Amino acid sequence: MHRLAHLRSAGRSDDGATLVETLVALVILGIAGVAILAGLQLSVMASDIHRKQTSDGAYVRAYAEAIEKYLNTTGNYVKCAGANAYGPAVVGYPVPSGHSAQQAAGQPLAGDGTVAGGACPGADKGVQRLRLSVSSADGRATETLTIVVRRSCETGTSCD
Repeated sequence: MHRLAHLRSAGRSDDGATLVETLVALVILGIAGVAILAGLQLSVMASDIHRKQTSDGAYVRAYAEAIEKYLNTTGNYVKCAGANAYGPAVVGYPVPSGHSAQQAAGQPLAGDGTVAGGACPGADKGVQRLRLSVSSADGRATETLTIVVRRSCETGTSCD
């Protein structure tokens, strides 16, 4: 009888893997693969956002330079400037495709740099703080820049 038991055990070798062991290994590899792909996707998205922030930062500085050039060449200072009084179309700034640019309402400043109190246009003494922003079309990145503009009183400009 001992010989019969030995023959039965010889037919069932432990050399291979069972179906359950194979399925467990596949599940573990699948979970690891999903984790790696999720990390890769996050890396790609973070890289896209960083690229857009960097581009928008350069675009908002170019917008500010366009306003500076506009004021230096035309002297068209706008008292108590409303929103987009220095808009991209007004100052000649070509907004890059896939982006939007805007200027919030200006705040007249007093001589010490604080926001001037009182009603416009009397409160505007020729110095304003403007907030410019450029954002990507998908809304993932927005860069904002605050600048101070002053009325030019050079030859050939209106200085009241």
